[in-house]
Amino acid sequence: MRWGVRAALRGQLALDDQIRAAARDEITRDRWVVTDQEVIRIKGRTVVQRMFLADAVVAISTQPSAGVTIRMQSRRTGENRMLTSFRKPNAVTRRLAELSEPHGEG
Repeated sequence: MRWGVRAALRGQLALDDQIRAAARDEITRDRWVVTDQEVIRIKGRTVVQRMFLADAVVAISTQPSAGVTIRMQSRRTGENRMLTSFRKPNAVTRRLAELSEPHGEG
């Protein structure tokens, strides 16, 4: 899977951006990628949706019967909604959970 992700993203990431996690949605077969700066959805070898992490409002819910569901939307516009579900936690769900946790004040 990593080769397909890298091929789809060739020349599409900022120079200082790197892939941190990737997983496949078992229902749609789309690949979801979390980089240092973005969340990207890939269908086949085509990028079909992307959102900057700094602009994303992420909601993650986990249910034993439904798995892990991720909902994202733009903080600025409320648009560019992204939705996916995975049967169990994976690198993408864990990375997004880390990034969406409130950070304590020093």
